[in-house]
Amino acid sequence: MNLFTDFANGFKQLAKRPGFSFAVVLTLALGIGANSAIFSMINGLMLKPLPYPHGEQLVAVFNTYPKMGLIHAGVSIPDYLDRRRDVDAFQDSAMYTWKGVNLTGQGNPQRLLTLAATPSLFSTLQVKPLLGRVFNEQEATVGNDQVVVLSYPLWQSAFGGSRDVIGTDIQLDGKAYRIIGVMPGGFVFPNQDVQLWAPFAFTQAQMGDDERGREFSSMIARLRPGATTQQAQQQLDRIQEINNQRFPEAAEFWKNSGFGGRAVNYREELIGNLRAPLYLLQAAVAFVLLIACANVANLMLARVTARRRELSVRTAMGAGRWRIVRQLLAESLVLSVVGGVAGLLVAWFGLELLTAVGLGPSNELFDIQLDVTVLAFALGLAVATGLVFGVVPALAALRDNTAEVLKEGGRSASAGRGTHVTRSALVIAQVAIAAMLLVGSGLLIKSFMKLQSTSPGFNPKGLLTAGLSLPDSKYGELDAFVSFHDRLVERLQAIPGVVAAGMTNVAPFEGGNPQASYDIEGYESGPGENSPHGMIRQVDGGYFKAMQIPVLEGRVFEPTDGTDNPAAVIDETLAERYFPDENPIGRRIGFDDEENPQWFRVVGVVGTVKQTDLSRDVTKETYYLPIRGRSISGPTLVIRTAVPPMSIADQVREAVSSVDPELPLTHVRTMQEMIDMSLQTRRAPMLLLMVFAAVALTLSAVGIYGVLAYSVSQRTGELGVRMALGAQLRDVLVLVMKQGGRLIAVGLAAGLGAALLLSSFVSSQLYGVSRFDPTVLVAVIVFLGLVAALASLIPAWRAARVNPVEALKYE
Repeated sequence: MNLFTDFANGFKQLAKRPGFSFAVVLTLALGIGANSAIFSMINGLMLKPLPYPHGEQLVAVFNTYPKMGLIHAGVSIPDYLDRRRDVDAFQDSAMYTWKGVNLTGQGNPQRLLTLAATPSLFSTLQVKPLLGRVFNEQEATVGNDQVVVLSYPLWQSAFGGSRDVIGTDIQLDGKAYRIIGVMPGGFVFPNQDVQLWAPFAFTQAQMGDDERGREFSSMIARLRPGATTQQAQQQLDRIQEINNQRFPEAAEFWKNSGFGGRAVNYREELIGNLRAPLYLLQAAVAFVLLIACANVANLMLARVTARRRELSVRTAMGAGRWRIVRQLLAESLVLSVVGGVAGLLVAWFGLELLTAVGLGPSNELFDIQLDVTVLAFALGLAVATGLVFGVVPALAALRDNTAEVLKEGGRSASAGRGTHVTRSALVIAQVAIAAMLLVGSGLLIKSFMKLQSTSPGFNPKGLLTAGLSLPDSKYGELDAFVSFHDRLVERLQAIPGVVAAGMTNVAPFEGGNPQASYDIEGYESGPGENSPHGMIRQVDGGYFKAMQIPVLEGRVFEPTDGTDNPAAVIDETLAERYFPDENPIGRRIGFDDEENPQWFRVVGVVGTVKQTDLSRDVTKETYYLPIRGRSISGPTLVIRTAVPPMSIADQVREAVSSVDPELPLTHVRTMQEMIDMSLQTRRAPMLLLMVFAAVALTLSAVGIYGVLAYSVSQRTGELGVRMALGAQLRDVLVLVMKQGGRLIAVGLAAGLGAALLLSSFVSSQLYGVSRFDPTVLVAVIVFLGLVAALASLIPAWRAARVNPVEALKYE
């Protein structure tokens, strides 16, 4: 009953001072809301179970070549068969690969992303269809594989959600496929872009050992109950040891490249590089909350000081000191709980902001929202915060001498030395934390500016890209593909405003990065080395012109380069690595296959291009082969324009339709958009840390102002005496500014020291900037010093304007 009374009295006390209560609640709402928003993201990504039964048992399995700089590669069909058969830690496993198909006969042509998967995919994920069934082993054989399972969104959009769709045919790439099932709403694998699942039918040749190294697919497995990822890894390593003995001709390559299979938790595979920036932001918002607590504690201290006489009277009338402390803590908890509720609204807006700046995951597998877990987190944080900022004023109240306070009579209540020291320490902490956040955001800002000014090796401005999906039934033969290419490029170049147009198998920053080993005629690898390994691109001559990649030697591809005239273009990295003292023009590179050797004569050297990440220096070479040498099922168009690139998007669609009306154009984007998307996980932490640093700076300035203003009010009589004895306005200004300057100096020193110690946490997000960058440190000192000085100047000016007579009367 006493506890209820304490909270009821707390509400009454706070209602009497709405301005004070509003300031405290707003401050706490910012701190608790920011923490809850970031926690929501961490909860959805890392804590919530995946939307599959016992999702924690799922692991991603892939090949790796660490000594070649290829950490994550696909899986070949023989690798998959080995691991499915011999890894006892796996309860089930599946293999899948992506392919684009064109849906016709359902309105305008649509390009759909299809997943070709083994029938075991659904048993591995332990999911069942909403309608019909999934495909079986018989349907995963060549000639019987023209069946599909629809995603729920495609079923709704293309077929109106009709249950009669089961058993009907649809046209994919000009072939009839039987619809046998529909997956339930909410089912996603591997991401929401996949709208169809079809059987992955292995040919006899694909299952043979000659296919090892053709790693165009992915693998997922489910661990047996009780099995661990470490056990699976040990068994994968054992399989490789056996294969080293079975295939001695490949063993040296595997050893030199560090080849092996890897098994990692599937969640870790999906999260990718989001973990580091999220932890960084969670630490930042925790510091913001600490500043908020310090500010609120200062406000509560000022309020307790103003209530000293009231509290002393209550003590004199029999209220125990712990009863007073309990009352103050109750008031703090009431404020913190209200601040926590308001913080949930801030968290909701915060989640919207996180999504807007691109920090949220692109995969809809993750459920990120303000759920019960986040509500419990916010409530727990609010209670903990209330206790933290409530203890300081409560301890101050314990230190008061009741008799001394009552002797003061009607004179103003003044705080003791202990309270003054406490308030000063809280301000120092605020300045220190603000300095830490400013250093972090300053480093990220400078890093991001350097990153944006980094050249990718081509000119991204004025460049439009678009994707196509070419069915094998029409364009599988090289002649048909070349004819399509020539007609389309001719029409694209005729569009007004187009400067150059080209085609490639994959554009920079598009997401794919095909790589392959190759040979150089006359070059022998040294001991412990393998054949050269590089990024491979299939392009036409227009690609280099459209991208404005500089030609350093020789020429780029011409229409005569192809199967009859096999030519190659290499980048500067390859030329410097393997032809440091000679002209590479005329040398031959290729694939020294005993049964089918392919050699390409180098006709040109071009500048090095960053293919996937602006922040990484290029360490792996790129070699280009002519587009007329092999058909491409999913080419990308690159078009340079003299007008805004997106303004010609409709004309590009018309050009494609004029060549083949059944081909949809997809992923129409500017190259700058693609680069910006690749920088999202760097841009988002920078922007958010800037926001948090600004909040911290504001709260710190308010804290400095509050402490100095309160100090001036307590020293009104002293200042009046000084001025009556001849002190000038400048003397009083200096006196008060010195007091503020000491707090700022100590806070800055502590903050910069802590920032230097903790800067390793932000180093993974930096590019071209040292975590001890002197210009950032100096800028923080100057900027924070100026803001703090301005916050000190206002109370100092008020002190200097004190009327000595009035001040002495006050005393």
